[in-house]
Amino acid sequence: MTRLVDDLFELSRINAGALRLSLTAVPLGEVVSDALATTTPLADARRIRLVASESGWPTVAASEPELARVVANLLLNAVRYTPEDGTVRIEAGREEDHAWLSVADTCGGIPAADLPRLFDIAFRGEPARTPGPGDGAASGGLGLAIVHGLVQAHGGRVEVRNTTDGCQFLVRLAAA
Repeated sequence: MTRLVDDLFELSRINAGALRLSLTAVPLGEVVSDALATTTPLADARRIRLVASESGWPTVAASEPELARVVANLLLNAVRYTPEDGTVRIEAGREEDHAWLSVADTCGGIPAADLPRLFDIAFRGEPARTPGPGDGAASGGLGLAIVHGLVQAHGGRVEVRNTTDGCQFLVRLAAA
């Protein structure tokens, strides 16, 4: 319940324009490392392999707490919706003046009709994408809406696409 209240509060700050970011140079590798540490117990319990690059992580212009929330939400969603014995891969890089972060999973893909609505508040998609008991935490369908709002507040963008065996979320932010 506390997580749901926190999510609602965060969304209200985003939607009201009350979110004030203090941008600094944030090493993306450190944020990802922390998010992986938090997500690993759930992934281990579901026999999901977390794969992350060991080097090459760019530094981004971001507010660290909000960026940490973006990364944690994306990883948690990927682990929740990936079937047991699947894989979640997180990697990043830099292109010209922006950095990118990719979280890809082996969830089997998202119905094409759901892709444009995925970042809508309270959208949870088909029943197969609704997590069940023991998935780590209840969700009100707010996580991806928060990701979208926080990325936009950073002046970045987030998109999702299906891959051969799952889906990929791609976040683009200004490089530091």
